[in-house]
Amino acid sequence: MVEGNYHLNSRVFNRDEVSIPGEIRERGGGKQKISVIDLSQSGFRMHCMFLIPEDRMVFLTMQGLEPMEARIAWHRQDFYGCEFKRPLYQAVFEHVIRTYPMLRKA
Repeated sequence: MVEGNYHLNSRVFNRDEVSIPGEIRERGGGKQKISVIDLSQSGFRMHCMFLIPEDRMVFLTMQGLEPMEARIAWHRQDFYGCEFKRPLYQAVFEHVIRTYPMLRKA
């Protein structure tokens, strides 16, 4: 997990709303389509339609990026909070935010 003071809810890192299509999979499991709805260097929140138990390790894949390992920290209904095993580099985070800004409703 993320070491030191870099916990998902610590707000050490800025969190940005995004709309990113992605895939999530458990080790040895199949890929499931998800939507990342907010992102920080320490983790992300996603919407998905299947149950993943808390504390389960998963791999997040977004187009153009290597799969990133994360832990399911919490879930409420179809929403999940996930903590990256290793924080994203600032440059990677900024690239993702520029590439996938939140889609605002008109």
